[in-house]
Amino acid sequence: MFNTKPAYLYNQPTAMASKNKNTFVVSIIISWLIAGTLDGLAAIFILAHGQAAKVFRYVASAVYGKEAFLGGASMIWTGVAFHYSIAAAFTVFFFVLYSYVPLLRKNTLLVSLIYGVFAWAVMNMLVLPLTQVVYTITFAGAVKNILILCVCIALPVVIIRHRYEQLEKPL
Repeated sequence: MFNTKPAYLYNQPTAMASKNKNTFVVSIIISWLIAGTLDGLAAIFILAHGQAAKVFRYVASAVYGKEAFLGGASMIWTGVAFHYSIAAAFTVFFFVLYSYVPLLRKNTLLVSLIYGVFAWAVMNMLVLPLTQVVYTITFAGAVKNILILCVCIALPVVIIRHRYEQLEKPL
């Protein structure tokens, strides 16, 4: 009839939920920063042969068009901000999707491949046509870009999301 639990134990589920939410957010942030950085480095060193300013001006040209290539450091930083915003969107989308689609928990490499192709398709078929970016799609370019997205964006996000799930399972 009487509850003999100490008062501090009544708040335990809330504290656990808060801890899980914090860990979830930290996992998203870590995934986002790793994926965004790896993808940016791949774009710089594989696609643009070490020309970082060129990469981020190109990204900024999505909104600013040809003006982006004439701008200074502020245009480069704008491109960096756009790049990391896109990486954040793909990271958050996957983290949330993972909660609702059990199939995503099966095979890390296969899911990374599928998610990398998905990211490429979204960017090239939906996002880029809505921007001022001048681009053409070639088979070789598509394969190279898909592989970069699979390895640099999808793989780290999938691994970290899977790792988060494993750490959060009760013993």
